[in-house]
Amino acid sequence: MFRSWGLVALATLLGLLVAWRFVSPPPPETIRFAITAEPGSAYNRAVDRYAEELEAERFKVERVPAQGSVENLRLLREGRVDLALVQGGVPSSVGAAGLATLGQVFYEPTWVFVRSAPEGGNPVAALRGRRVAVGPEGSGTRVLALALLAANGLPAEAVEAVPLAGMAAAEALLSGDVQAAVLVAAEPSAGIERLVRAPGITLLNFASRAAAYEAQLPYLYRVVLPNAALSLAEGLPRGDVTLMAPAASLLARADLNPQVAALMMRILRDTHKNRPLFAPAGRFPSGLDHEVPLQADASRFYEKGISFLQTYLPFWLAITVERLWVLLIPLVTLLLPLARIAPPIYTWQIERQLWSIYSRVRKVDEESEKGLSIRTAARLDALEKEAAALQLPDSYADRIYELRRHIAWLRERKTGTVPAVPLS
Repeated sequence: MFRSWGLVALATLLGLLVAWRFVSPPPPETIRFAITAEPGSAYNRAVDRYAEELEAERFKVERVPAQGSVENLRLLREGRVDLALVQGGVPSSVGAAGLATLGQVFYEPTWVFVRSAPEGGNPVAALRGRRVAVGPEGSGTRVLALALLAANGLPAEAVEAVPLAGMAAAEALLSGDVQAAVLVAAEPSAGIERLVRAPGITLLNFASRAAAYEAQLPYLYRVVLPNAALSLAEGLPRGDVTLMAPAASLLARADLNPQVAALMMRILRDTHKNRPLFAPAGRFPSGLDHEVPLQADASRFYEKGISFLQTYLPFWLAITVERLWVLLIPLVTLLLPLARIAPPIYTWQIERQLWSIYSRVRKVDEESEKGLSIRTAARLDALEKEAAALQLPDSYADRIYELRRHIAWLRERKTGTVPAVPLS
C-alpha cells in the first residue's frame, strides 16, 4: 500500500515542483513611488491617495523625490522606484524600454501665458527670440514646452529657455523677466490663478489649431476650460478656452509584481472614476493610447474588470488563492489518473508476494525427489514461515491460509500420506 501511494505522492510532488516555477512571487512589503519636489502637486496628491489605500492593505509606501517626469522614468529604469506618474509625451521623447503602463489617470492641460499677445497670426511662433519659462531640466513641462515650440518651427535655440516652473514662472512673467510661461497642471494652481487675473497677461486659446496639434503631437488631447470655470463671481475666464493636454499615466517596471498591479488597478479605479475638471466621469483610468506596453494585469482589468476573488475576498486572502490556483490545476490533473491506477498497482503488489511464494513452492515440488528429504522439509519450513509472516490486509487472510494449506499438502504428499491431487 505504502509503495503504490508513494509513487503517486512522488509523481504529484514532481508535478508541483514544475508548477511552482509558474507561481508568481509574493508581493513586496514596500511599494516605492516617485514624487515631485513641488508640494501639493497633482502627482503628489494622487500618490498620497494611492498610499492611503496601499497602507490599508498593510503595505509600506516609500516616496522618492524627483524633478519631474524625465527623472521619474530614469528612477523606474534604474529600479529605484516601483511606480511613477509620467506626463504624456515624455516616454516617446526620452524612451521607456523595460517599462509598462497601468493606464492614463488624468489630463494635464498646458497653460501658455504670454505678455502682449499679437492680434491674429501664430502667437507661439511670435515667441522667437523671447525669454520663455519652460520648466527645469528633467521635468515633463520642459519636454512638452520644447515640443510645442518645435511644432511651430522654433527649435530650442530659437528662444531663451528659462528653467522656471510653477509660481516661480508666474512671478517671472508678472515682473517682465520672461515674456511667456508654459505651465502644465491638472488643476489651476495658485500661479495660474494669479496669471489669469493679471492685466496684460493672456492665456493662449488653442481652439483654431487644436486639430493640427493633435495630429502633429498624438499624445495631446484638446480639453476645454469652460467660461467662468475659475470664478463665477469674476467671470474668469471670459469665454471657453481650448487647451492642449497630455494625459498623465502610471508607469511601472515591466516586472512589477502581478498582485501589486492588480491591486493598483482597483485603487486607480476608485481614485480616478469621479468627474475631474477636464474630463467626463468614467474617462479615467484608461488603457487607450498608451505610449508604452500595457501591463498584463492592467490589460485584463480593462477587458474584464477586477478579478472575482479580489471582488469578494480580502486582498491578501484573494492573492493567496490566486497564487496557489496555479498549483491546484496540475495537482488535480495528476491525482485523477493516478488515483485510478493506484488500486490496480496496490493489488498487483499484494498478489506478487503470494505469487513469489507459490512459484518457489512449485519449484520445490518439481526439484525434490520422491519422499520428504531433510533438504525439502527445510525448504518447505522456510516457505511456511515466510507465508505466516506476510503482512497483508485482512481481506487477504483466506489467501494466506490457502497458501499455507497448500504447503502442508505438499509436505504430506512427499511423505506419501495423501493423493497427488491438491486440496481444493
